[in-house]
Amino acid sequence: MSMKAEITITSTIMNSTLIRAAMGSLLLGGFLHSFAQEFIQDLGYSTVVAEQSSETILDGLREDEVLKAQKLDRKISTTIAETIKNEPDIAIRSMGPAAARPVIKGLSGSHVTLTEDGSFCGDMSATSPDHAVASEVLTAHKLRIVRGPQILSHSFATAGGVIQVEHNDIPFEIAQPQGAPTQSAAVSNIQIHGYITDYAESGQPGFATVVGVNGNIHGLSLKGELSARNMGDMQTPNGTLKNTEIKNKSIAVGAAYSFERFHLGASFRTFNSNYGIPGGFIGGHPNGVDIELSKRDLTLRGLYLPAQKSSDTLSVTFRLNQYHHTEYETKEYVGAEFAVNQENVRIEKFIAQSGPFFGIHFGGEFDIRSVEMGGYVFTPPTNSYTASLFSVASLNGWRDGLEITLSARLGGAFFRPQESIVADKDAIEDRNFALWAIAAEFSQRVAPGKFLTLNVFRTTRAPTIEELYNQGPHLAAYTYERGNHKLDAESGYGAELEFRDYGEIINWRAAVHSTWFLNYLAPRATGDTNWSQILPIYQVSGDDALLMGASASVETVAETGFYAQAGASYVCGFYQNENWSDMPQIPPFKFHGEIAYLWTHVRTGINTEFALAQNRLDRYEERTPGYATFGASLEFHWSLTLANYSIILRGDNLFNADVRNHLSRLKSVMPEKGRNVSILAKAEF
Repeated sequence: MSMKAEITITSTIMNSTLIRAAMGSLLLGGFLHSFAQEFIQDLGYSTVVAEQSSETILDGLREDEVLKAQKLDRKISTTIAETIKNEPDIAIRSMGPAAARPVIKGLSGSHVTLTEDGSFCGDMSATSPDHAVASEVLTAHKLRIVRGPQILSHSFATAGGVIQVEHNDIPFEIAQPQGAPTQSAAVSNIQIHGYITDYAESGQPGFATVVGVNGNIHGLSLKGELSARNMGDMQTPNGTLKNTEIKNKSIAVGAAYSFERFHLGASFRTFNSNYGIPGGFIGGHPNGVDIELSKRDLTLRGLYLPAQKSSDTLSVTFRLNQYHHTEYETKEYVGAEFAVNQENVRIEKFIAQSGPFFGIHFGGEFDIRSVEMGGYVFTPPTNSYTASLFSVASLNGWRDGLEITLSARLGGAFFRPQESIVADKDAIEDRNFALWAIAAEFSQRVAPGKFLTLNVFRTTRAPTIEELYNQGPHLAAYTYERGNHKLDAESGYGAELEFRDYGEIINWRAAVHSTWFLNYLAPRATGDTNWSQILPIYQVSGDDALLMGASASVETVAETGFYAQAGASYVCGFYQNENWSDMPQIPPFKFHGEIAYLWTHVRTGINTEFALAQNRLDRYEERTPGYATFGASLEFHWSLTLANYSIILRGDNLFNADVRNHLSRLKSVMPEKGRNVSILAKAEF
């Protein structure tokens, strides 16, 4: 079928969805107009932020890295990972379109932490490639990629990174300067803000939608939100990849109340997902695996703002998470089942200025996690406990134009497995790990608009429950997995050197990074096969390793007229004790570029993405060929009856190229998504 015919068919399929979205948006706009005069809170905008430090000399100059509103909307896709895949140093680990997770600088799993509204995400996506991230990207108001010293406020793994997903489920009002009236006092009538977003595409035929409303009534802020995603099997250049459908539903409610110097809030979010893992090939289940997961999050948060300094705040957050995950090999037979209960308490203090330090952030975190497994799983039920203290602070250096950010995180992780008839009794052993990580970032202004930054760090990570105690098949992941209960904690030392140039016409940056790992923990193919299930055996091992890489990006600064952007990333890794053999699951060199033209309300552009072949392979790993794709986009943005509207048309992989993702477990079976035409319609009031 020709591309023109396919686009025509796709347009017809999407037509009714768009008409409903447009009519609903206009009706809701008229309804809200009768109640609202002006909404002060910024609760409905979407942002992607890539940051490396806070409260430093670079803060006011990093606005070119903040992708707000339409800029995130034009990147929206099926998952969080696919949405941010073209950010610097980002790749995707996947096992089908639903089970996709971000990779940072070649590191995946628990090296990359996902948070929602400042707390843990609460899913099992870090433990296995067939486990999806339990968060709907269409409901995110902000995605933030955190690197550098700020990582230590959430994780010990400074070599990786943190992906922050902000839903704004607790609708706190924006803090007012001292002496200014609060919003509830300044505005006596009801404030309401609503948003509707619809998304549809042809590469995985189906739709996604989210509807939300925020309101403020005499100091009480309320939020309600509904979302749904129903997408069919993925279409590839080689045909349909069966059993890759996705069905997501989420509901969120939140409330916040402010009085004097105290702000109290609570939220409750549910997320349900049914998705498929394909099969029917050697190593896969004959009929594929169907996965059902559900997640429930209850969050309570309190803020205290001292009277003398409204910028110095104390925050206390309690989060209760319940997660349930079932893998069906047939409609009647459960292959694996996971139940996770997790409780987290987080206390944070922010201080604007104290002596030579500014932007001080310190606190503590305590976490209790209970994991039970059933079905054809041979990992014992385990309780784990983690506790940590962290701090991040900046100060002026002894040279003009030099600022320094220092951070540290100290704590421990404690694992208590329980006896189980299905688990290896010899592996039932309590393990305790003392953990510490530090980082220091030096930012020097070398000339007007030019900055040189050096980040040095120590990273660490405790083994996961699966890395310690797993002994058996994981049918949905096509592997037979062997943990090692004698593993030590992972640690390492690294540095990143970055140069930034902020000019009148273009901004550009370039960076190189390197990490020397002591006892790098990763599952590796052994070359052996468990013949009872015909599954390749993967063994978790700890080896000394060197990881190195580089990235660069350039972007024009014009707000209208001609616009261009380009970025490239490369990473490589080696095991020392095997004569510098290559590490597994390392993404190849990748480039992404875009040329666009911006009018006042219209934007159009073309883009390309290409990757080189990955020939640097671990033993028993398969080579991946290179690829090149081309795309185009057309956007319309306008305002009407106190509402903002957007329609974004996007075409990806327009020439239907055969794309093989080196970090996909399915790369030898089927290519990635083929020609894909998508449309996003959004209204905000």
